[in-house]
Amino acid sequence: MKHLYCFCLMALICCYSFSITAAESFAFVPSGKRLSVYMSDDEKKAPQSALEMFRDDYSSVFGATPLLTGTTESADVLIGTLGHAGCEQWIKSLSIVTEGLKGEWEAFRIQVVKRGDRNLLVVLGSDERGTAYGILELSRMIGVYPWSWWADVTPNKKEQIFLPSTYVNEQKPSVQYRGIFINDEDWGLVPWSHSKIEQTSVKGEIGAKTYERIFQLLLRLRANIIWPAMHECTKPFYTVAGNKEMADKYGIVIGTSHCEQLMRNNAGEWDKSKYGDYNYLTNKERVQAYWKERLQEVGSYQNFYTVGMRGVHDGKMEGAKTLDEQTALTTEVLNDQRKLLATYVSPTVTSVPQAIILYKEVLDVYNNELKVPDDVTLVWCDDNYGYITRLSNEEEQKRKGGAGVYYHISYWGRPHDYLWLCSTSPAQIYTEMKRAWDHGSRKLWILNVGDIKPAEYETEFFMDMAWNIDAVNSQKLNEHLQAWTSREFGEELKESLSRLKQEYYRLATIRKPEFMGWSRVEEHAAIKGGKTPVRDTEFNPFMFGDEVQRRIDEYTRLSEKVHALAKEISPQRRDAYFQLMEYPICASAAMNHKLLYAQKARLLARFGLPEANEYTRLSNEAYEELLELTRHYNKEIADGKWDGIMDMHPRNLPVYAKSLLPGSISLREEKPALVWFEGDSLPAKPSSTITLPTFMKECNRNRVVSLYSYGIKKASWQIEVKPLWLSVKEISMGKTHEQRLLIGIDWTRVKGNISTSCTLIVDGQRFPIRISILVKKRLIKAEYDGWIAWNAADYDKASSLKGLLCTPGLGYSQKSISLPKGETLTYRVETVSRGECCMRVGLIPNHPVNGDSLRYQIAVDDEQPQIVSYKTVGRSEAWKVNVLRNLSLNVTSHHFSAPGKHTIRIKALDSGVILDQMMLDFKPQRAFYEIPVDVINDNN
Repeated sequence: MKHLYCFCLMALICCYSFSITAAESFAFVPSGKRLSVYMSDDEKKAPQSALEMFRDDYSSVFGATPLLTGTTESADVLIGTLGHAGCEQWIKSLSIVTEGLKGEWEAFRIQVVKRGDRNLLVVLGSDERGTAYGILELSRMIGVYPWSWWADVTPNKKEQIFLPSTYVNEQKPSVQYRGIFINDEDWGLVPWSHSKIEQTSVKGEIGAKTYERIFQLLLRLRANIIWPAMHECTKPFYTVAGNKEMADKYGIVIGTSHCEQLMRNNAGEWDKSKYGDYNYLTNKERVQAYWKERLQEVGSYQNFYTVGMRGVHDGKMEGAKTLDEQTALTTEVLNDQRKLLATYVSPTVTSVPQAIILYKEVLDVYNNELKVPDDVTLVWCDDNYGYITRLSNEEEQKRKGGAGVYYHISYWGRPHDYLWLCSTSPAQIYTEMKRAWDHGSRKLWILNVGDIKPAEYETEFFMDMAWNIDAVNSQKLNEHLQAWTSREFGEELKESLSRLKQEYYRLATIRKPEFMGWSRVEEHAAIKGGKTPVRDTEFNPFMFGDEVQRRIDEYTRLSEKVHALAKEISPQRRDAYFQLMEYPICASAAMNHKLLYAQKARLLARFGLPEANEYTRLSNEAYEELLELTRHYNKEIADGKWDGIMDMHPRNLPVYAKSLLPGSISLREEKPALVWFEGDSLPAKPSSTITLPTFMKECNRNRVVSLYSYGIKKASWQIEVKPLWLSVKEISMGKTHEQRLLIGIDWTRVKGNISTSCTLIVDGQRFPIRISILVKKRLIKAEYDGWIAWNAADYDKASSLKGLLCTPGLGYSQKSISLPKGETLTYRVETVSRGECCMRVGLIPNHPVNGDSLRYQIAVDDEQPQIVSYKTVGRSEAWKVNVLRNLSLNVTSHHFSAPGKHTIRIKALDSGVILDQMMLDFKPQRAFYEIPVDVINDNN
């Protein structure tokens, strides 16, 4: 069972428990005595720490603590690390084969072996962390999982677990160094640690007690490295007594972020009044002395050294003005840093783990022919929003130091922060990190997790990929999620809960909750504080069946379902459920409701409609719900254990504030209702003829008409000269002054093409309506109201299926399709219009990791193909729009000489083209946000 899929392991063991006899098995609870464990005293600190964790875990499950025995003869469990004298003797006596384990990095093997008439359980590690991971694999096997403490996933009590006599579980990591970066800790980790864990008077201190919990989590996640918290609000890691010793206790390697060279936390340690400018051109000796001091202090510990140089915090290197000057100075810095490492860490400097983080302007310096020593790891970065900007080419993949990735699921910066909730989809993480793996980034994977919470699942998903790249694949992402929900909340709920998580990711893919204010940060100096105000979203309440209401309803259904399922969660997992499921889903729903209801309130208030009062109330209620959800998180779950960890308004950005809402609107009983037809930018004028889009059976879409009364009474309406085949029904909006009509066709009564008129009468106002029907059988992708929309994966023909990959959960469509370079997808459509038309193509907003281009070619029928380049430059306006929308929306113009059937061909001209959705539109000025694939039928 090599590389046994960890989530399935517990179920497998439980099956064994019922199908084998005690004589054929190893029993975790021996008959008539306590479990005894032998591990020699010469083992290093990490295995010793892991063993203590396992003993506590065992006690929480079985109610008794395993005994530590000093002899192998009486032991039920033998634990050891290859090469240690304390275990080599019993390895030999039991004839245990170490082939496949010896010489590996952090590998372990767990197996049942026979000694006389007894079955023993053996845990062997290839090195100290391999042994530690093997020990904590035992914890997973008995039902104690990584988030047992960090998310209150209380273990279930058990009486017994058996393993068969043939049991073998061997694992080793895919990525050598795997870990997290604690960042932007200002609003969660710092206040929580300060008040609940360290309880210190020292401002901003995250001390050894907190880091011990973090290091335990890392071991449980099979991670081995951390970049500690480093903001100005935080006392630097190495200046807090006991921190580095605690890392050593758990075998955790310490690294530092992209702006912290040679283990120095510049934001908290560089004192300009004491040292002068952090400028290598003008202050080289003091900068070197500053680095030297830290190397002397920590050189004997396990570290992964960041080399190169940036500014004191997240800024460019000081002194060098041009790119050539930066490159020359960085070369000098690298040479001098290597000398320091050789002097204070190891004379064999090529054996010292070193990384240059190619973040922001450092990538430009590297691309300017910077010569990086061959043993230094190149760490590529994403664009802060989860899309990797560059990866190793064929030559770079040959480097001794290899490559790594620094990846964000939390970020502070332009165009907008997302520090509050974690909503980066597993499909996006998988797509980017698997591509990194395929390009040879296998040395170091670092995940920016912000405050750790609420990024629990996403962190574990990332670490599972890093541990075993084959444990997850693009077609089984939901299996991983289902296994996780089953593990945390029970097998019977796994499908329901995984669907909720998938919908949470889908909606956030379309727009993260933090981005729903359509505001920006660090926009330009002319704006106070660099923050633009909240404005109306681009979701259009009078387009495609009401984009605003659709999103409100989707979030309402999602939050209602997560609340309903809470009743089925066992009491001991209820706090875990709130943290892992309820809070992120319900808080995201409340944020969307707050802003979308406010948008409707402001719109209706401009027309003096009293229904604005109702939407104002709903927006305020959503804001109060956010307050209550966050209060409950901090004050009530787990008896207040997490007080201070959750902040619903990090950085106090405009999007988190109570919405700007209109004043109260008075009733006007004498005024007839306002009538607003879907697709129009303004309300209808009485007596003006309304021409509805042509109805076609293949589209089967209704047309929405909204009625808003000015008084207490709802609007009265009727259809004059109503055809028998015309369906007009009123649906409840649950509002006092708002009604909605759906106009559709009863196709059982239609025998041929029809063009006719009728009149909608509302409160005595007459609105003539022209209606036409086409019954000719048409293609599935047929025009309605001047547009056709479809998912890119729904192609009619592919030039080749080789390399064509559809990834479930990726993009707006949740099935974006990767199109290999040179391959073509063909789509057949049918129009009823002719003339000028635009083609909107939505693609995943990734980057050309080879540093070249990102282009596709598009053609309609036999026209000359058009080439579209959608490569963006970081912090350009196009890039900002892309990352906030999480879509690259590109538009080309085409001419349709006649209605009828047409062929659209899209060809990938470069690697990395990932198509999501497409829309052919004869009304290019149409205002909307989401390409309307399958969005109209919700109100049918």
